[in-house]
Amino acid sequence: MSLENSLLHLVHDFLQRKSVHGRVFVGFSGGADSTALLLLLSQAGLDMTAVHFQHGIRGRAAEADAAWCEQFCAARKICFVRENLAVPSNRLRGESVEEAARRLRLEAWRRLADADGGDTVFLAHHADDALEDLLLRLARGGNCTGLTGLRDERFIDGVRFLRPLLEIRKTQLEEWLRSQGVTDWRLDATNDDNAYRRNAVRNELLPLMRRIFDGDGGLRQSLRVLRQDADYLEAQADDYFQRLTDLESWRNIPTALLPRVLRMWIQTKTGEDELPARQTVERLSVELQRFSGHPVEFMTESGWRLRLSKNGVELLQGEAKESSETEPPAVEWRWREQATLSWNGYVLKIGGENGERFAVKSLPCVLTVRSWQTGNRMIPFGQTKPKKLQDIFSDAKVPREKRHQLPIICMGETIIWVPGVRRAEFGRVSQGEEAVVISCE
Repeated sequence: MSLENSLLHLVHDFLQRKSVHGRVFVGFSGGADSTALLLLLSQAGLDMTAVHFQHGIRGRAAEADAAWCEQFCAARKICFVRENLAVPSNRLRGESVEEAARRLRLEAWRRLADADGGDTVFLAHHADDALEDLLLRLARGGNCTGLTGLRDERFIDGVRFLRPLLEIRKTQLEEWLRSQGVTDWRLDATNDDNAYRRNAVRNELLPLMRRIFDGDGGLRQSLRVLRQDADYLEAQADDYFQRLTDLESWRNIPTALLPRVLRMWIQTKTGEDELPARQTVERLSVELQRFSGHPVEFMTESGWRLRLSKNGVELLQGEAKESSETEPPAVEWRWREQATLSWNGYVLKIGGENGERFAVKSLPCVLTVRSWQTGNRMIPFGQTKPKKLQDIFSDAKVPREKRHQLPIICMGETIIWVPGVRRAEFGRVSQGEEAVVISCE
């Protein structure tokens, strides 16, 4: 069977095994892999929307990529959507560019795809991506569930992701594109920068391993059996999860399954799919084994309290919110006269390299800096509708005990920026417009 027919057959077979209802979205960067996936799904007869993420990182090159993708879709009558993520200005403290981009993409997918409506997101990860991911996660200390994070079907925060190309190499996708008369696609120059770990694995480590071991057949076989192991362990974990009642049912969970059961349990309690930190799992394991009848509480890495008692395990909010008497007071900031302002350990200042740019004409002479208040809303940058700050904090994984300590910068009652979390659409700077930079340390 020719490569052309074999890839089409693979996609048709995949779609038969994975029933697709609702709307269909396809991540479309313009690279060879996503271009091939888009064309394969189109030839399979799917009505879909191509989604291109503009990360705001590569300047003119990224704009050229977006324009190429839009033209490619227009020529084939494929619906096209561009999502501006502005990664540099939306990074959290301590978050890498890659981590911020991943978080913002997931947030966008949650906004675009209706989980209740059965919408599906197709992604173009291929066999080489899976091997890179395996080695990266192995170096970080992942279990078999983590090592095989790229699966052909995953639900993340309620969004269904399908990956039909995980057994196909990138060279095969490029060859198939040429057979379809497509001889150009977008190349991201940052993929050559080995300062990024994923690039170093792709460009240095994997080629070295292939030379040493005469190919990557062993790695690919390991990946296949690890997926089988992970599927089995996750099914076993679900059985234990369904039987959770009292503390004894928690103590009976095998060590290998405890992280998986805890993850499922937390998700049902919070609605958030969050991988429990290693320290949290280890502490829970210790407390379960030495429990003597007296209730025990400890804080998790993500700001929750776990409470163990004879009745079982409870998930409670972190330390109680401080009363209004001890909460940092709101202050007025006359930023034109006062270049810096100290508030609750943070220093706000005019200027700086990593600040946010606001249109001068939009800013009044006096801004307000205060704590978060329940019910507060903000229109996030790039959006048109207000969103609860509580949900923005949740999306950004801000621990609950820290939320009331962050500075909230306001123009009257309008929130314009939560440093380190998200800025508002308010004060967007147009080309040629005078701007002021506000930074926070």
